[in-house]
Amino acid sequence: MKEFEIRPQKLFDEYLEISKRDVERFFSKHELFIEVPCPACQSTRTRLVFEKHTFKYRTCEECLTLFVSPRPTEDMIATFYETSASSRFWAERFFPETAEARRQEIFYPRATHITEFVNRFEVPEPISLADVGAGFGIFLEEIQKTGRFAEIVAIEPSIDLALCCRKKGFQVIEKSVENIREDELQVSVACSFEVLEHLFSPEKFISSMKKILKPGGLMIFTTLTISGLDLQVLWNNSKSISPPHHINFLSVEGLKILITRCGLEEIEISTPGKLDIDIICNAMKEMPDLKVPRFIEYIAKNRGSETFEQLQVFLQNNKLSSHARVVARK
Repeated sequence: MKEFEIRPQKLFDEYLEISKRDVERFFSKHELFIEVPCPACQSTRTRLVFEKHTFKYRTCEECLTLFVSPRPTEDMIATFYETSASSRFWAERFFPETAEARRQEIFYPRATHITEFVNRFEVPEPISLADVGAGFGIFLEEIQKTGRFAEIVAIEPSIDLALCCRKKGFQVIEKSVENIREDELQVSVACSFEVLEHLFSPEKFISSMKKILKPGGLMIFTTLTISGLDLQVLWNNSKSISPPHHINFLSVEGLKILITRCGLEEIEISTPGKLDIDIICNAMKEMPDLKVPRFIEYIAKNRGSETFEQLQVFLQNNKLSSHARVVARK
């Protein structure tokens, strides 16, 4: 898999430019922002490391998580996602134009991995699954094809995306997981993909996902981690560090602390990402004056695909890719 297969450069840059304009429209009143401790370990020992599009990113001195503080309120964030131009662009242009590439490169493998986890670890039967933030429902289409799940539920607060999932025949709960009652839904597996980095409170979100799990059920989620190579190398130049969308980058250590604080048993934390090296090489081509460590520059300019692939495998095996996956049990 290559970066531009799932996020074409021109299309993604247009999305980022629209997002930058949204900052001025939705987040100009910084006096309303709220100071928060580390979203992973709750430490207040933090330091300002850089500012991007007026958002201040801090590093936790305890667990090395990167996060925005002060940050917009939950209501401000909700309004932004409901009405912003960048959210519309993602839904109407970006995702539809990359949907099939993402199906093959992301959603089909993801469904395969989830099914493997269910087969490897005992979960309550009949086996049911909820996808929190189901979006267009493509992952649910792929999970349905496995034939392993007796019940599949989409949790999607967006009116348009909830309708999209219904048209595909899925049961939909049209609200955020934080607003679902425990007696309203109980599932064997609760999933969420690339949501945690967007949220005001990752702890509240994980605790709400836990609430809808049956005892012994599995929680599986993915997120961006600041422990990953491309984020560490590119830092504030990374396109993934893109406020107002991405405001939490928990470290691998921070993820461990968070799931423990939420009362979950850790089964596996891994970083199966495939794009770190490709992202760094693309950034170096796009920004010729970009400063990267000499060792990275040497590899990028003087070695080929075989070295890149072996280095990416090393990152995966040592929890050093920027794409993290957490598997935990209630």
